[in-house]
Amino acid sequence: MSLQEELQMSKLPAPGVQLMLQLMLTREAVVRVQERLFEGHGLTIQQYNVLRIVRGGPVKGHPIFEIERRMIYRFANVTRLVDRLEVQGLLKRVADPRDRRVSRVVITPKGRRLMERLDEPVHDMAVRMTSCCEEDECLALARQLERLRDHCLQEGESQAPPMGTES
Repeated sequence: MSLQEELQMSKLPAPGVQLMLQLMLTREAVVRVQERLFEGHGLTIQQYNVLRIVRGGPVKGHPIFEIERRMIYRFANVTRLVDRLEVQGLLKRVADPRDRRVSRVVITPKGRRLMERLDEPVHDMAVRMTSCCEEDECLALARQLERLRDHCLQEGESQAPPMGTES
């Protein structure tokens, strides 16, 4: 469905606005598919993201701040996510022997088994969702999106604070 039809617009906005709207709508479509997959395994997208980070991390685990830094959806409360995953027996906190004020988060055998069960469905989901594009198109689009994201991050860093606020 075209952007104009989906948002019931009488006329299309400028190309840059069209791109931003398409990105937002596409993100929502991808999230809906992911939610269905993860909910079937008792997880949210954010919980899966934490498990993915911890499983791929060092054997000694990651401190919470490191998990936060690696999150895709950075608005999530990582401490609360870890708490919930710990209650489910998927993660555990261990004391850092060098700094007892810091705890590290490690994946449990139960969490590792769940992630292993999800590996194939997650891969298959990505293949299905991108099957409308050839491999070289996927890679080209990924590079363009990376360039756009880098530019947006630079723009965000260079923006002056709004009027009436102090920096």
